[in-house]
Amino acid sequence: MIYHDSIERSAEYLRQAIPLMSRQSAALHPVSYAVWYDYVSQANPALRAAIDQQLASDGQLDEATTLALFRKHVAEVDPQTAQRVTDGFQRVLAGMAESAAEAGDQTAMFDSSLTRLTEHLNQGSTGQGEPAISEAIESTRKMRDAVSQLQSRLEESQQQITALREEVRRARHESLIDSLTGLSNRRAFDQRLATCLATAVASKDAVGPCLLVSDIDHFKRINDTFGHGFGDQVLRAVGKILMACAPSEGMAARVGGEEFAILLPKMAIGEAQALAEKIRVTIAGSRIRRQGAEDTLARVTVSLGVTPYQRGEEARAFFERADKALYASKSGGRDRVTVMAA
Repeated sequence: MIYHDSIERSAEYLRQAIPLMSRQSAALHPVSYAVWYDYVSQANPALRAAIDQQLASDGQLDEATTLALFRKHVAEVDPQTAQRVTDGFQRVLAGMAESAAEAGDQTAMFDSSLTRLTEHLNQGSTGQGEPAISEAIESTRKMRDAVSQLQSRLEESQQQITALREEVRRARHESLIDSLTGLSNRRAFDQRLATCLATAVASKDAVGPCLLVSDIDHFKRINDTFGHGFGDQVLRAVGKILMACAPSEGMAARVGGEEFAILLPKMAIGEAQALAEKIRVTIAGSRIRRQGAEDTLARVTVSLGVTPYQRGEEARAFFERADKALYASKSGGRDRVTVMAA
């Protein structure tokens, strides 16, 4: 598809597209942006209708659907090609700015040379050639002004692109963070888990990864008794403890309503079990005061499940086994840690 939008209009389309992209389950890559750019610009009615239909039925666009829409309604270009085009555009723009700067310098030098020539001729001539030289100088000055304006516009464009890139980065970051607890959300966790397992398969290291999942005990009772506002306080407090306990190479995430997970890439099962026990004891020993109230909730506890990765298994099987360990803890009386090796 050929685009004829101005910088200002295309920047406005980008601002409209970013929030829509962030609400999807697809990542914020060039293919996704191309789809949503066409959507907000309303330049592609067939694509817009297809997206509206997909949102009405499924609520979100996933990676597969986004790619299919792109190929059908935008262009037959793979994501790697689209990324190369994006990177190439940035390099071209930078080159244009550099060329404009060089042109401005050369024009200024030419103007200076003509001025000196005029002064020299005027000192020993009748002035008959002065009008032509003056005209050349005037033309040169106009050219210099035009190049200067071009350079200024290119610099503004670069600044705008940098700002928009930061906006995309911020939107992507926010789309991977749970707004209530500040932990990573399920999308971020799934992406990190996939990367971690791919690394584990390629590595010969026999240690890790391990997965720890936890669930707040009787959370519905907490909400029903003290209200959802206090329930949110409990979620934030538990999230804060998990974030503090997670190792620097790990990831703590909120993966469900009151369910959390910590991915432990470089930890043996014994260490993971000890970490789970530390978390359990820390949370059980904490007291959470309701905002605006003098009393505190008597006790909040969590149940935890821990499991090591079995080389070659899929992420879903890995997580499901950790989940089974968690529910073994809950069915066994709650406020405990269960380890499930296989």
